[in-house]
Amino acid sequence: MRRGSKKNRLMDYWVGIPLLNVLATVLAAGRRRRWPLQVKRLGVMCSPALGDTLLFSAALRDVRAHFADAEIIHFCMRQNMAAAELIPGADRRVLVDLTKPAESVRRVRAERVDVLLDFTSWQRLTAFYSLMSGAKFTAGFQTAGQHRGRGYDVAVEHRADQHEVDNFRDLLRLVRIPPGLEPQVIVPEMAAEPLAEAKDIVVFHLWASGTRSWLREWPEERWIELAGRLAEPGTVFAITGAPSDLERIEPFLLRMAEAGLKAVAFVGTDGFVSLAHLLRRARVVVSVNTGVMHLAAVLGAPTVSINGPNRNGRWGPLGRRAVGVEAPGEGCGYLHLGFDFDGRATDCMERITVEMVLAAANEVAGVHEDAGAQTWKI
Repeated sequence: MRRGSKKNRLMDYWVGIPLLNVLATVLAAGRRRRWPLQVKRLGVMCSPALGDTLLFSAALRDVRAHFADAEIIHFCMRQNMAAAELIPGADRRVLVDLTKPAESVRRVRAERVDVLLDFTSWQRLTAFYSLMSGAKFTAGFQTAGQHRGRGYDVAVEHRADQHEVDNFRDLLRLVRIPPGLEPQVIVPEMAAEPLAEAKDIVVFHLWASGTRSWLREWPEERWIELAGRLAEPGTVFAITGAPSDLERIEPFLLRMAEAGLKAVAFVGTDGFVSLAHLLRRARVVVSVNTGVMHLAAVLGAPTVSINGPNRNGRWGPLGRRAVGVEAPGEGCGYLHLGFDFDGRATDCMERITVEMVLAAANEVAGVHEDAGAQTWKI
């Protein structure tokens, strides 16, 4: 269920809400289920978004630590399978298509899990699949306005005033799983590093995805000015994006060349493996608030997130060398579920200056001269 697809969200709303709540009324009548005495097979689900999946890795590690001997099955969607393959904790990943309810229910039920933990926040269909999973016990989120909490045996409030990782931890506490581990990815080795010949790489990720993505994008002329301020002799600017971004990447590369800056397009063809290796080699990664930003932060790369409608305390980067730049003034940092733009400020990204982003980039890169040697402060 893609957050950016209006068609999918309408289907989830008009089909998911009545279907879920009618069935919950029928199936839950007179039933009060408790956590099973023995958990041999445990299922988990999370949002199909890249960033959400990477943040979910913290909760999955906690589940793995608490259930060391159980088989853990991660129910994934096509959109987040590549990201799920990088996060540790699950024994197996099972692909489901949230837009095909009958097929998805069959696949979930076929796994015969004892417990199913649903870490999605707004999708009614995932709550429906939890209800129909055949699990002995289910848990998930009760999110304001989403009418989904009745799909579980127990539900915890999904809050807008804390980071998503802390929402995941609230769900773990609800079922008495001790939380506390941080997001993590494990990246396979590569025979050859991307852009191996480049000695100084700066990664820019300009484009967001999803609902009204342009409201989370920074003006292109500011990216070019920032590049000029960050450039050193031999710097290569890697402009990352999805294949669908290529039609915008090419004109931007021409603008960079006109400014005397060397820039190349980088669109990975192996999921996120080569991208992860590139991000780890970067002097600094500057990105709008999107999945690539979260990947860079979790990897420990020096990362700057340009937030705008997002807020650090809700969707900011989590990493030892990561910082988020927020829009000054009132009315920004309002996104909660990722599509709640109506009636909100539309100029948040324009309020963020080059100087603000440059200062953050210098802070996280931490490059300084020490006896003629370049040192990275971690």
